[in-house]
Amino acid sequence: MPSNSIKPPEVASLAASPGELPPRFELDHDFSDALAHLAKIRTRRRLERDPVFVQIRPQLERVLRGFEWDLGPTLGTPLTPRRPGVVRAVAWNVERGKRFAGLKQALLDEPQLREADLLLLTEVDIGMGRSQNRNVPRELAAALGMGYVFANYHIVLAEGDRGERGHGVANTKALHGCALLTRFPVLRFAAVDLQERRDKFHATEKRIGNKRALLCELLLPDGPLTVAVVHLDPFAGPRQRADQLRRVLEQVRAFGGERVLLGGDLNTNTYDFGSGRGLAVDMLHKITRLGFAGTVAQYMTPEALFERRVFEELRAGGLTIEGYNDRARGTIYYDIYDPDMASNARDYLRGPLGRWVIQWVERRLAPWSGRVPLRVDWFAGAGLRPREPQVIERPMTQGRLISDHNPILIDLEIDEAAPE
Repeated sequence: MPSNSIKPPEVASLAASPGELPPRFELDHDFSDALAHLAKIRTRRRLERDPVFVQIRPQLERVLRGFEWDLGPTLGTPLTPRRPGVVRAVAWNVERGKRFAGLKQALLDEPQLREADLLLLTEVDIGMGRSQNRNVPRELAAALGMGYVFANYHIVLAEGDRGERGHGVANTKALHGCALLTRFPVLRFAAVDLQERRDKFHATEKRIGNKRALLCELLLPDGPLTVAVVHLDPFAGPRQRADQLRRVLEQVRAFGGERVLLGGDLNTNTYDFGSGRGLAVDMLHKITRLGFAGTVAQYMTPEALFERRVFEELRAGGLTIEGYNDRARGTIYYDIYDPDMASNARDYLRGPLGRWVIQWVERRLAPWSGRVPLRVDWFAGAGLRPREPQVIERPMTQGRLISDHNPILIDLEIDEAAPE
């Protein structure tokens, strides 16, 4: 497990009732000028001794543990969903919100998405140059007339990941995390630290911090609902993802609530992206065991074999995926013609073995036109009545994908009358 000198607490909980929360809070800091200096530091050990880092560290820790919210739109409003008897939840990895105009337009105009009462969003930026330094959750919530809670993961010390550089826009707040947008009042919220396998200070997209799962208790027309917004580590393996999810579910139980909806990007890609060589060996192992067509097919049923530990943790935590997910469609594609994906593959699979694997895979994917679906985004729940799960296939803006992930949605039946 890599050392990470700044670790958010495993659970950070705030107020127990709406009256104890101020209606709005902005997660802010005044160390933007120091970020360029920290980005030049090459090792974690040198970072620990750096005088600028030492000086701003208390504020860094506060921001890394931080939340931002605006619950004003949910205060004093009737507890009514957009459609009678049904609460619609959408989970979407929005890829930073980089294509913000298209993202906002889809959420306002796309027939299935515009009826959402809850939006569980992962990969959300605040003050990142790659997303035009927008406050993505706040601006989306304002456009949709919803409240929001944002849980920060990282302070980002780079322009972005591969394919996100060269835009020439300096980061301002440099925050990255997840958010819940809601039409219903928020009673309380908390965050669960997800220890990541690789120290992101040494990653291509240099960062400080860790992912966190966001837990929120909402007041629906028929009573409380606990919502967990989760993004598991793509650079770990299935065993480590299962460990992360176990920790989330332990804290969901501690947080409380008879009804639970968990949603987000569980990264059930069936691989361990810890190293390029390991990834190549992993891929060849699958193909040797299952054949090429069998390897492609299992991406849609990760719970059956390589990611079964993740789904065993869901069951052990009292949650089920049955009835919550459209199993006929993938939620992301491996597409050899996507420039960002092709670049990432080349970066991970280096050397003669890696190049040979990439070329061989490209040839073998010809029957699939170079693009195969995977299921990495999921809903799971307990104590709920799900119906009509859907995957919204590849929303586009100006001929480009809004995100590399498809949004998923589920309708939850609720009682028409509020509880006594």
